[in-house]
Amino acid sequence: MSKEEKSEEEKTEEQINQMHQIENAPWLDLRLTKEEMDYLWDDINGKQSDAKKYLAGQNSKSKFIEDKDNWFYENVMKECIEYLYYKDWNNYYNVHVVKSAPPPVFELKELWVNYQKQHEFNPAHNHSGLFSFVVFMKIPTHWKEQHALPISANSNAPVASNFEFLLGTGAGRVQAIPIPLCSEDEGRMLFFPAWLKHQVYPFYECEEERITVSGNIFFPGTHQGRRL
Repeated sequence: MSKEEKSEEEKTEEQINQMHQIENAPWLDLRLTKEEMDYLWDDINGKQSDAKKYLAGQNSKSKFIEDKDNWFYENVMKECIEYLYYKDWNNYYNVHVVKSAPPPVFELKELWVNYQKQHEFNPAHNHSGLFSFVVFMKIPTHWKEQHALPISANSNAPVASNFEFLLGTGAGRVQAIPIPLCSEDEGRMLFFPAWLKHQVYPFYECEEERITVSGNIFFPGTHQGRRL
């Protein structure tokens, strides 16, 4: 490996370390079990309907899928929702201390799968609802190889193939939180507030599709049509 390639790898390692040093990060970074991943693959291979026109992604195909019997919500989402919701002390205080509000009810209203081919991307956007998530189902590229491509190799911030959060830090400043991806990230889930902007950069020189699953969490009765 050349010194130049090493420097690009070192840049990305610094970016990864930066992500883990964010204090009070508003997202959760989790690993799904094999059972949970198998469930999502069954959903992907089941009934689908077109979701493309409701999404910001500049990718070839997006499909709504079904959370059969509310299984994914009950076994995965519910704990994540309650953790982030009660991380806000006001919510915990009102529900569990002074009991001025009943425990809230949530629902997984929308669930979809994205198929991303090389050169396709997802521009900076946020979601509707209260919470959102992305599960990396299939990642056919490695960030080290993507960042070594000529398009990224001479940049001081290589981002090819990255997922990225855009986190406001006050006074109009925005911090980009890069999340480089490879096959080892298959089964990884990022769970975050729906207001948190994020984007996905294109990948190159790979004919396989990247596959992710996303969804939105709402308070019942607050869903006002689809704008994901």
